[in-house]
Amino acid sequence: MSFFLGDWAASGTSKISPKGRAAPFTLKEHGEWVTDGYFLETKTAIKSDLGNVNSVRVMGYNLEDKVYTYNIYNSLGEHQLALGHLNGNTWTWDSAEKLNGIAIKGRYTVVETGPDTFTFKSEVADPKGGWVTVMEGKAQRVPSPGN
Repeated sequence: MSFFLGDWAASGTSKISPKGRAAPFTLKEHGEWVTDGYFLETKTAIKSDLGNVNSVRVMGYNLEDKVYTYNIYNSLGEHQLALGHLNGNTWTWDSAEKLNGIAIKGRYTVVETGPDTFTFKSEVADPKGGWVTVMEGKAQRVPSPGN
């Protein structure tokens, strides 16, 4: 999880729904260890034509279940819980949530493309099969002042 420490800037496209139009967004994110290094907390600010959203994410590792945990809370009043795994340089989190009373399966994938860069994609399950991308983009670590 230490990969996500520090300051990041990202851009990409997102949709309000799987059938909606894709709109560009930018985001700034800061990640730091909390609770004596057991959890990683990130604070994110997204700016988009679809509206601005702030969020707090807490990531951890459950030793007993051998799974990463991912809790995110945002300024839209939403909460999402996901469980994930790291396979090589690819992080994959799976979630199940309700949107407007409908159960939705989600998948969030991050691929570390370098020591200071990653790509990301958020998808929802299509009832007809497969996955539909609702957000994707690229992120780059922002150098610390003085570096």
